[in-house]
Amino acid sequence: MWSTGALTYDVSKKHNFFMKVALIWTFNDFPAYEMVYGWNTHGKLVCSYCKENSKAFTLTNDSKTSFFNCHKRFLPMDHKYRKNRKDFFIGKVERDVVPQLFLGEELYDVMS
Repeated sequence: MWSTGALTYDVSKKHNFFMKVALIWTFNDFPAYEMVYGWNTHGKLVCSYCKENSKAFTLTNDSKTSFFNCHKRFLPMDHKYRKNRKDFFIGKVERDVVPQLFLGEELYDVMS
C-alpha cells in the first residue's frame, strides 16, 4: 500500500486522499507470520534469518525437519561449543559464519 496508497477520507477537510501505508513492526506467532509476510513456516526454509542457507535436516525415522545444532553458527568463531563434538548430536566442528542479514534495498528485493 506504499506505492498506490489507500483511499482515505479526511473529516476536517471533507475530501478523499490516498494515504501511503507501511507496515513497520509486528509481533505474531508462526501461522500469522506466514499470512502477513508470505514466508513459509514449515519445512527446511522456516528460518527467516538463514533463508536458503538453513542447516536444517530431515530425521531418518519420522521424516520431520530438525534444526538441532543449527544454532552453533551464531556463536563467536572462538567459542568453545563450536569445537565441541561429544556434547552435540551431530558431532561436527562448526566452521560456518553467520548468514548475511539483508538490509534496505536487498531486503526489499527479497520480499518483492
